[in-house]
Amino acid sequence: MAEKNTTPEFARDIWENLAKWLHKQKNYDPKSLADPEPLAAIRETHRILSQPLQEMKIGQEIPEELTAALNNNIFYFSGFKTHHELVQASRMLKDSDGNFKPFHKFLNDIETLNKTYNKNYLRAEYNFATASTQMAIKWKEWEQDEGRYNLQYRTAGDDRVREEHAALNGVTLPPSDPFWNSYLPPNGWNCRCTTVQVRKNKYPQSNSEKAMAAGAACTAKPKQQIFRFNPGKTMTVFPPKHPYYKANGEVKKTVEKITSDETRLEEIIKELPDNLTNEEKKAIAQNCIDIEKTLNITKGKPMSIEEADEQKANPNFVPKFIPDPNGTYRDKCGNRYCINPKYNEKIHEQYSINCATCAPTYELRRRGFNVKAKGRVAGSNSLNDSVAYNRSFEMWKNYDGTPAQPILTKDWMIGKGYQRMSDKRYKEYFNEVCKEEGVYVLTIGWRKGGGHATILQRDNSGQLYYIEPQAYDKSIGAKKNISELSTDGASKPHPKRGILRVDNKVFDTSFLPLFDR
Repeated sequence: MAEKNTTPEFARDIWENLAKWLHKQKNYDPKSLADPEPLAAIRETHRILSQPLQEMKIGQEIPEELTAALNNNIFYFSGFKTHHELVQASRMLKDSDGNFKPFHKFLNDIETLNKTYNKNYLRAEYNFATASTQMAIKWKEWEQDEGRYNLQYRTAGDDRVREEHAALNGVTLPPSDPFWNSYLPPNGWNCRCTTVQVRKNKYPQSNSEKAMAAGAACTAKPKQQIFRFNPGKTMTVFPPKHPYYKANGEVKKTVEKITSDETRLEEIIKELPDNLTNEEKKAIAQNCIDIEKTLNITKGKPMSIEEADEQKANPNFVPKFIPDPNGTYRDKCGNRYCINPKYNEKIHEQYSINCATCAPTYELRRRGFNVKAKGRVAGSNSLNDSVAYNRSFEMWKNYDGTPAQPILTKDWMIGKGYQRMSDKRYKEYFNEVCKEEGVYVLTIGWRKGGGHATILQRDNSGQLYYIEPQAYDKSIGAKKNISELSTDGASKPHPKRGILRVDNKVFDTSFLPLFDR
């Protein structure tokens, strides 16, 4: 097993932020492990210890189930490690007289912990993670070759090999032998031993009982006995009986919850498209978890354009007019309509004036949330009513939590030196502002008065479409021509109307009452 000479460094700012947080808290409560500063420390430890796994994924195919299990175990381990660091650091908050130390004194005193846990221990843990991950991956490969080969234990073969490890060199047994349940390398911190497949007819098979005895001697000391496990069979990187795991039930429950949330976070990140930055993916994934918790639902797989639209965003919509060749009503194209006998104004009007709710409903559905828009009762002062008054962009934030800023139509028009908007200029505006692949909320005023909130979406082919989540037209489908908007746009745009890209934004959870589950 190749020995790692260098270990990624634990970020100094994360350590100092953790120290500041603990000093401010004046105490350590395991329930607070999910706070931003401890969580950042857990993630930093996980980043370092999972690096070998990430590097190995580049050069070979690893079963998805194994990758997920190993990654999950590393995070779980990192959570307990951070807990123990905080327990020890919290004991150093006060001086010998029982007074809280000034921060600079506290930070200086706990530097010994930082060196112990995040340099010395981390180096050994990193090397162990490298060896253990390699063995886990190989074991899964060997399981496919059961019966064809034996496995052989090998040391690094130099003068640094521990005597008790040297006693295992050359042990050759089939994968089914119980020896491999407990003594598959690594068998200690900084162990460089490995195991390889060998042809059955090339090496004589070892005596299993003698091999087991040698293995027991190799790990006889109490601190060595934790290494009696098989990383491939257990699909864990670190020993299941590691002393970090010695904690009360409350700590275990907290770490398990954090690990579960992190696993869910990673699952969602994998679902997000590559036109988003890593920072955007992380923020949106966390936002999805926050939405799940707030609405008490589990997000499904991301939806296609049709799945997100298709009248499912606003299922209670009933058109007031329906096509009728003998109808007494006509649109600007001369098409005839009649009053829809199914339309009840008291029931259905609220779903024909809720466009400001339908637009974000579409984007949340696209992300996998099976939500639907609530109706809007004009003048009710409800949230669904208030968002209709130029609040469509307030619902969205940048990945760093800052308010999202739309490109306002009037500002764009003035910047171009135009006095008024036209069909051609609206198309120019749409295409220029929505030049990147993504989903955009558009608020637009109509030439004859009134306004609308809706969706523009540029797909990965580069085509820009108008998506209308409030009212779906089966004869056309979800993707409409932007001309349906540009031809009727107001020549003098309202100063608060514009376009905002939202597929790379996080949704403000205070606006979730807009939707029904």
